[in-house]
Amino acid sequence: MSLLMFHSIGCENEDWYRNWLSVSLDHFDTFCQYLVKENYNSVFLDEWYNSEVANSKPEKQIVLTFDDGYLDNWVYAYPILKKYNLKGTIFINPEFIDGSEKVRYTLDDVWNKKVERNQLSPLGFVNWAELQEMEASGVIDIQSHSMSHDFYFCSNKIKDVYTGQPHYDWMPWIHRPDRKPYYNLENQKDYVPKGSPIFEYDRALSLRRYFPDEELIKYAAEIYSKNKDNAMLIHELNEKLNDYPGRFETDEEMEKRYRYEIFESKRILEEKLNKKIDYFCWPGGGYNKLSIDLCIEAGYKASTASLKNKPYAKDYTEYKKIKRVSMTSFISTSKNNYHIKRSNFLVNLFKSHEGKRFNRNLYLAEKLGFMIKEKISK
Repeated sequence: MSLLMFHSIGCENEDWYRNWLSVSLDHFDTFCQYLVKENYNSVFLDEWYNSEVANSKPEKQIVLTFDDGYLDNWVYAYPILKKYNLKGTIFINPEFIDGSEKVRYTLDDVWNKKVERNQLSPLGFVNWAELQEMEASGVIDIQSHSMSHDFYFCSNKIKDVYTGQPHYDWMPWIHRPDRKPYYNLENQKDYVPKGSPIFEYDRALSLRRYFPDEELIKYAAEIYSKNKDNAMLIHELNEKLNDYPGRFETDEEMEKRYRYEIFESKRILEEKLNKKIDYFCWPGGGYNKLSIDLCIEAGYKASTASLKNKPYAKDYTEYKKIKRVSMTSFISTSKNNYHIKRSNFLVNLFKSHEGKRFNRNLYLAEKLGFMIKEKISK
C-alpha cells in the first residue's frame, strides 16, 4: 500500500512564497487518471490501519493525503477526486480555518457552467462549511494536523534579523494568529517589528520554546530604524543578550502547550465535524518523545513518521506510523525549485517511489541536469 503526501493543488503559479508546495492541475488530473486506469483502490486511513494491524499488504491500495487545508483542496482537489471516484484525507490545523461561512466556487461550478474558470479563487484556506460538506460526501476524510503549525525559537543563538524575508512568513503567524488563514492572500510583513532577532528555530512540537526578552526586541527595532546593517545589528544584539537573556519555557508550560496542540485540535475537529479523529500529522515532521506520548494518550491510533526524526523506531514499536512519500510538481535542488511541465511527471514520480528503476533514474538524471546548469551559470 502506498501513502502519498500532497499539500496544495493548482496554485504553483500563484503569487505566494510556498507555491512550490503545489501540484499543478494537469499533473494531478493525469495522475488520477493513471490510478483509475491501473485499478488502484484509494482508501482512508482506517483501511490502512486495519491492514497494518492485520499485518497484510494489499496491492494497489493507495492513501492520498493533503496537509494544511489549503482552499485549493476544496476548489480543485475535491472535485477532481469526485470525478475519478477517488478518496482523500486532509490534515487540518484549526487555527488556519478561514472565518467565512459560505462555501466558495469550485471546479464543479465551472463544469456545470455556473461560473467561469477565472472566477475561482483558490488561494487561502478552507472554512468549516467546506470541511463539513467534504466530510459528509464520503470522498474526503478530515484528520488532525495540530492546532497551530507554528515554528518557535528553540535557543538563544541569534542567526538573523527580520526584515520581511519570505522564508520567515511564519513570524507574523505568532504576532497575529488571527490572520493566519490569510497569510498567502495579504502582505503580513508589518505584523512583525523590522529588526526583530531571529533565533534558532524549529517545529512547535519538537522543542522547548525560547522566549526573547521584549526589551531586546524593542532595542532591535530601534537600532534597525537607524542602521539597517544586519551583520552589525546581530553583533549588537548578541552583546545585549547578557542584559536581556530571555527565558525557556518550563516543563509545565511545554506540556500545556503540547496538550493544546494535540488534544484541542482533536476536540474541535470532532465537535465541528461530528466524527472521531483518530490520526495525527506532525507539521513538518517535528515531534519528540513527549509529543508522541501525548498523542498516544489523546487516543490517536497512528501519526505520521518523518525520515529525519526517528524516536519512533526504538521506543514505539507498537504505535502505528504513517509513512508517506511526497508528491510534487517540482524538482528541488539546494538553490531552486524547478516546476516541471510534462503532464506525466507526477506519474513518473509515483513510479519512482514505487521502486521502478527506470523512473527513478529518469528523475535523478533530470535533477542532475538542473544542478549542472546551476554550476555552469555561476
